[in-house]
Amino acid sequence: MSLNLAESTLVLAKIRAHHGNAPITDLEARTFQEELRADATLSDALEAVKNFYAANTTGRWMLSGDVNAGIRAIRKKRLPEEAQIDKLMAQASIDSDHALTYRRQLIKAMSMGQDITQAHALAVEASHRLAIEAPKPDHKPKPEKQLTGTVRAADMNLENMIGGTL
Repeated sequence: MSLNLAESTLVLAKIRAHHGNAPITDLEARTFQEELRADATLSDALEAVKNFYAANTTGRWMLSGDVNAGIRAIRKKRLPEEAQIDKLMAQASIDSDHALTYRRQLIKAMSMGQDITQAHALAVEASHRLAIEAPKPDHKPKPEKQLTGTVRAADMNLENMIGGTL
């Protein structure tokens, strides 16, 4: 889901537009892409650049860390208040056993740009999924084979194992 090289280069070009449109080298583009959040979207990154320069009074260049911080701030603003989450859970009859899954999915979906209706539907669906149990073996364990003429250590007493008397 991370930005591809063309998308991250577009974000970098938007930053450079504020500083004279300096050419972007391949190394700069690839380095910038590597430093962006893995879950960054093009719309969030471009919005972060816009917000940074709208408030920038120092002339400082925006860096990849500033883009990441801007994306975090944008996503945080999208999240509903606790009271609204509680109301949505009550409407969907989400019990305490499923509340954590619901909250996580709702917050994740909304932070990624889903509207409240879509995020709620995804969260309800996720909260009702049953946990997947570990697979059970489809065969019975084979009994240990006993070699003829040998004695298993478990069948021996301690005196026979170490030799001598105790």
